[in-house]
Amino acid sequence: MDSTPTQVYEDFVPSTKLVQEEHFDTLHLTLPGFKKEELRVELNKTGILKISGQRPVGMSNKWRRFQKEFPVAVNCDRSKISAKLENGILHVKQPKMITSAAKKDNKLIATLAETTPAANRQTTTLRDEFSKQDNAGTNTPAKEEPKTNSPKNSEQTEAKSSSSSSSYSESTDDEAIGNVSCLAANMKKTRKVMKMSLVALSVLGIGLYVANVMKSANEAEE
Repeated sequence: MDSTPTQVYEDFVPSTKLVQEEHFDTLHLTLPGFKKEELRVELNKTGILKISGQRPVGMSNKWRRFQKEFPVAVNCDRSKISAKLENGILHVKQPKMITSAAKKDNKLIATLAETTPAANRQTTTLRDEFSKQDNAGTNTPAKEEPKTNSPKNSEQTEAKSSSSSSSYSESTDDEAIGNVSCLAANMKKTRKVMKMSLVALSVLGIGLYVANVMKSANEAEE
């Protein structure tokens, strides 16, 4: 008669946790008391990760065992899956494959990062230029132009305003794609410059009219 004691198995479910990162996913299984030679990690043809293990409990014929199955991710590089037991925790690392689309996205991000400082510098320069134009427009009404040159100065002022508007249009065509909000702010500043120019022209016209009236009155008195 065989006196070998029959082994008794105690099944248990280990706690698990999946940590997802950019380049790989790591599956953590808490397995206190297990040794690496008592564990088995297999990957079948259908993409199922099968993890199992068993170990004796004390000096009796009692054994503790478990078995868990996990589907691997679609973009997992199955040839590089690795497992490591450390401090009672089994770490199963599943690297991700880098697709061509991901490579293109990374390259695009790098390109944008390189060009962003230049775009910011261009935006700052454009903003400074419009600040100068705004200050010039504000100071215009305080200056009184000679009466003899008023028609010519009026034409020059209008030409300058038209040139500033044209320059603004050309600059904003290049800048519109990069910074829409800055474009809207600059348009407001340009309209302000044009309004100030019109006010200056109105003041100049009134001055000429008053001068002519006074001149006629003086001639009439003489």
